[in-house]
Amino acid sequence: MARSKSRSRPAPEPPRERAAPAWRPRWIHWLGAVFLVSLIWRLLYLDRLSHSPLWGSLTEDSLLYWKWSDFLMHHGLWGKNPFFMGPLYPYALALLRPISGNTVGGILFVQALWGAAAAALLADATRRLARPWIGVAVGLWVGLYEMAVFFDGLVLMESLLFFLEALLLWWVVRTDWRRAGFQACLVAGALIGWIAEGRASSAVLLLPAIGFLAFVPGTARRAAGRRAALFLTGFVLVALPGAIRNYAVSGEWIPFTYNGGVNLYLGNSELATGGFARPTGTSIVGVAVAGTEDGGAAADTRDYLRKVEHVDLGPNASSAWWSKRARGFIAAHPGRALALAVRKIGMMWNRREYPQIENVDEFRGMAGPVGLPFLGTFLLLGALAFGGLFPAWRRGAPGRFLVGYAGAMTLAVAPFFVTDRYRHHLVPAAAVLAGLCVDALAGVAAQSRLRPAVFATALAGLVLVNLPAPQLGRAKSDWGMAFDMGTRWAEQGRLDRAVVEYERALRMESSGAVRLDAIDRADLYYDYANTLSRLGRGSEAVTYWERAVGTAPDHALAIHALANARAAAGQTAEAESLYRVLDEKPGGHLLALDGRAHLAAAQGRLEEAERLFAEIVQETPTQYAAWGALVRVQAEAAKLPEAARSLAEAARQGMPAPELHAHEALLAAMAGDRASAEKALAQVPAGAVERDPELADVVAVTRRLLPAR
Repeated sequence: MARSKSRSRPAPEPPRERAAPAWRPRWIHWLGAVFLVSLIWRLLYLDRLSHSPLWGSLTEDSLLYWKWSDFLMHHGLWGKNPFFMGPLYPYALALLRPISGNTVGGILFVQALWGAAAAALLADATRRLARPWIGVAVGLWVGLYEMAVFFDGLVLMESLLFFLEALLLWWVVRTDWRRAGFQACLVAGALIGWIAEGRASSAVLLLPAIGFLAFVPGTARRAAGRRAALFLTGFVLVALPGAIRNYAVSGEWIPFTYNGGVNLYLGNSELATGGFARPTGTSIVGVAVAGTEDGGAAADTRDYLRKVEHVDLGPNASSAWWSKRARGFIAAHPGRALALAVRKIGMMWNRREYPQIENVDEFRGMAGPVGLPFLGTFLLLGALAFGGLFPAWRRGAPGRFLVGYAGAMTLAVAPFFVTDRYRHHLVPAAAVLAGLCVDALAGVAAQSRLRPAVFATALAGLVLVNLPAPQLGRAKSDWGMAFDMGTRWAEQGRLDRAVVEYERALRMESSGAVRLDAIDRADLYYDYANTLSRLGRGSEAVTYWERAVGTAPDHALAIHALANARAAAGQTAEAESLYRVLDEKPGGHLLALDGRAHLAAAQGRLEEAERLFAEIVQETPTQYAAWGALVRVQAEAAKLPEAARSLAEAARQGMPAPELHAHEALLAAMAGDRASAEKALAQVPAGAVERDPELADVVAVTRRLLPAR
């Protein structure tokens, strides 16, 4: 009986705090040092970045999040669209922008703060499982880890999620799960809920939480069940409001987002490689053809499905459509689907980074060191993290949660695709695991029996992170950076520098040094043509717009630009024909209306132009360029009161300040109010005028209208 009773007691967990007493009073100082070093490194990086053309430039998802937060700031936090993408980050932006100067730089400063805080949290978590000096080392390691610094310097959700993940790990490690109460479980569940509001697949963290933190050995089944229920309760308390809101705006039950189907297709289809690929071919889908919207609706594929696949589907149905195609591929090619899944797991643990939105190599080249060379990469971190799996498992519930966290985050990506952004969420757990590996290898004599096993698993990890894996070739990487730098310089108004970079990319493409798909070549031709047009080299621009359309016949932006060029050259019939074609392309309807409206205005058909521009803003009230054009057309037709009302509505919808003030100045000048016109013009930044040809034209016309003193 005594032996049986002894077995029923929980096994004692290894002591977590083995520091000498001298460390304890000073630990807060060491954490402060980790925070300061991490923060200073980030601020120095941001300072260097601010002197490059990359500063303040928003592309793809970054631009989508910024526009989404614009919408929330001007129309309220409820919004109007269901969530295609995770809402956590844009809602955070909407709350932070007003108190951080409403600039990209202000947001990046806030991210530097919570990035440094994440390093301190992971330092303390490691100290509680290992030793203080190892905690300090891990904190500094994270503080100078290249991809952590990189993502803290981008307008992407990775920075915020990384902080929340570090906070979750710290909360788990600091809690004694043998005696944890309802608060500990609720908070952990809620943190997982917040992380899932950023990326829904992270909800899988509930599995290791319940498996290792609720059902701790020695805990009665009823108590463990209550803990599991509390984890779920905390999770649901965070997730339910978003799901209810989605139902209210769409009439469909969407617990988190409706992008699962298309992401599943990207990972399981003929075009799947393990990384990101475009599911819509040469059709343009995304913020390039959208106004300021919420929910990430600008990035969903429903317009593509409507125009190309001829199916008009709601949010859930569109996701189901893509899922069905993915399941069909898996059923038809089970071996290839399995090989893709294995490849993606390998890519998650490979030393290479797989850029999707931004490329760290480009930022390093423009702004200098992002993190520590070699030490601040996944090569060493991944190997040591793998070596930390065994000692972590012996650290009781928190250590087993670390192992489960790493496994769950790895497997959660296997059905989809791998990018540097997705792999980044392995790093918080990997950093603590790496610390435990170092602790075991440098441990006291009593731990010496662990060293061979830890050393062997670390070697296995080193092999794993160096296994052959898909990678972007050097030529394609160089081409991509040249193309991207052309775009950045063009955004800054440095058209001379932009042309140099575009032409470098064109030489690589024409020489055959790099193999490009149709959409890459069409994008290059289109952007180069836009720059040529702004430089007054119109005939050359037309040549490249024609090339873009010939290469990618579904490229709505290129068709729109070519049609506008035909209209400007007086080739009205050809322009109208292109507008009809454009109307049938994904993302082309509003562009076709815009082209027809500008053509009507140029030909003096002001009533028709007014009607078309009004149709655009009625359909999409956040099309600010169309609002500006409507105001100008009404003013030209001597309808100043109507123009003023349109401008007021544009302001209510969130028209950016430079465009708003420029049009205020125009109307004041047309009304003969010189003082008001000059006051409004003074509020239009010179940099905005340099970057935006249409804004520059409005300002120039206004100045001509002002009477001479």
